[in-house]
Parts: sequence; C-alpha cells; structure tokens
Amino acid sequence: MTKRIFRSIWIVAITVFLASLVLIVSVLYEYFSNEQMRSLQTETKLCASAVENGGIDYLESVSDGDYRITWISADGTVLFDNKAQSDIMVNHLEREEIREALSTGEGESARRSDTLMEKQIYHAIRLSDGTVIRLSKSYLTWWSLVLSMLQPIVIVMVIAFVVSL
Repeated sequence: MTKRIFRSIWIVAITVFLASLVLIVSVLYEYFSNEQMRSLQTETKLCASAVENGGIDYLESVSDGDYRITWISADGTVLFDNKAQSDIMVNHLEREEIREALSTGEGESARRSDTLMEKQIYHAIRLSDGTVIRLSKSYLTWWSLVLSMLQPIVIVMVIAFVVSL
C-alpha cells in the first residue's frame, strides 16, 4: 500500500515539475526571442546611421562582436561582411530580409539551423543610396536550451526522489 502511495506521489511530482518546466521555458523563450529581435532592430538602425555617415571606413573599424554585419548593394552583391570574405559570397537578392528592405525600407527574417541547433535572426535597412545594411545574430533553439538545462533538471529530479523516500 505504501509503495502504491509513494509511486503516485512520485508520478504526480514529476508530472507537475515537467509541466511547470515546459510552461516556464516556453514563456521565457518567447519573451527573450522578442527581446533579441528588438535589440537587433535597434543595433541595425544605429549601424545604418553610422554607415550613412562613415561608409566602409566605419564598417572596417567595427570589431568582430556578436553581430554579423553585411553591406549589400541594390543588385544583391555583397560589399562588406565582417565574418566572411565578401568577394566570394553569393548574391543576396533572394534573401527575404533583403527583398523586404529594398521594397519597403526594412526587412527581417529568421532561419533555423538544424545542424547547429541555432536560430539566426536577420534585420535589414535600406540606406539612402539604395544599398542595404543587414545585421544578424544567432541564438539557441528551444530544444538546445532544454538540452543545456538537462543536468540541473536531473539534479532536481534526484533530489525530489530522495526527499520523497
């Protein structure tokens, strides 16, 4: 009888814990995803203003940070990229955020890399000369975030098991 009560308590505790974990991680992941996009938009606007005033000199003076900065001509040719060689890059005219920026002035998109378990977000702004400045940043997907939290989750489950004994 006590084994059955113990098993029931254990199952309920684990179920409530996992349900709470999924809810909390989902809400926080959505919140921080939106914050990342707002931050990227702000950084892109600042970078666009600096490129309008300083051109390529500004871009070459920027140190390699968390953001990837790409300057693209109106025909899709990459003029500058702080993370890759711009002269060997493919034409960017087909990228969603570039098309939007050329037609409306601003564009954004997100692409997920299943192999890296990262999500790449992009924000692009058309400059007054018709070129486009685009910033991108990567962050962890929901699944990789859960995997990175696996050790603390297991520790909490072991503690719950020991306490319930």
